[in-house]
Amino acid sequence: MDINSGFFNRFRDLQPKKEDKKTLTELSGEVISRDSMKYMLNVNTREFRGFTLPEPGYFRKEYGATLELLYGVRDKKARKIYDCGVRDLAGASGHETFGEEARRIMSALDNGLPAVRDMLASRFSPSHRLFFLLLSFFKPEELLFVDIETKSLFIETSIIEIGAGYFEGNKFTVKQFTALTDSSEYLVLEEFAKLLPGKKAFVTFNGRTFDIPFIDGRMAYYGGPDTPAEITSMHNFDILHFSRCCYKREFDSYSLKAMEAQVLGKERDGDIDGAEVHIYFENFLATQNPEYIEPIVYHNREDVFAMVQIMERLLDRWIK
Repeated sequence: MDINSGFFNRFRDLQPKKEDKKTLTELSGEVISRDSMKYMLNVNTREFRGFTLPEPGYFRKEYGATLELLYGVRDKKARKIYDCGVRDLAGASGHETFGEEARRIMSALDNGLPAVRDMLASRFSPSHRLFFLLLSFFKPEELLFVDIETKSLFIETSIIEIGAGYFEGNKFTVKQFTALTDSSEYLVLEEFAKLLPGKKAFVTFNGRTFDIPFIDGRMAYYGGPDTPAEITSMHNFDILHFSRCCYKREFDSYSLKAMEAQVLGKERDGDIDGAEVHIYFENFLATQNPEYIEPIVYHNREDVFAMVQIMERLLDRWIK
């Protein structure tokens, strides 16, 4: 293969140069060291004054109005039942055919989130609108928005950076923990684990199958750090799947950058591609030039902020 073509040509300008070597003092965040390990902490805060989650009563109303929760009932049959005077599950509870099942479905509401979630899972895919409306069981402060950057897609390789965002009133803060040496992954995981107390659900973009299992696998590799909860069992609002459902057939691509451009009307200036992260990181290790690590930090931070904004749009579109 010609090294000046295809994949190799794409990254030709990313090869480290000896004259690029600079000092860590030029990095944007705080550099924290322990033994031979170093990581960088970056903290950024923005205001989201209009960010509100649906009230519990709203979910209860929408759940009760979903006749498709009845076994064997889909759109067409639900319309027929509705036209016969059965307008919701409460009305169906007195029906000769559907009564017993309707009462069982409604009883889940009195047994908390796990029971409701199990009921939804028995009838719908995880991208269904009612799964998104489970946000009504949470407060904004209980959500943790998570995005990671890794050396590859395989859990056997390490995490370069974890970005985690959370609400405190109207303020949304993103903390980023970036490995500055090959041996610093454990410190990154340890700092991330400190954000978990008080959080009850993750918000991710394809994180149900990638980010959270990846973090869990790397924690298992080290035998820790200890966390206050089994992170794979925490509820996960995966914005990718809700975006595909909510904007079905409207777009050709549902990647985070595509959604940011198509839904938010924003184009990032000078951002790198996720596939380039490991190359920038290796160049940073070789040169210690901040110009190779800062694009990773920027890319990760904007991913986390974009998830909040896309969730806002989904809330606007899916709450009537």
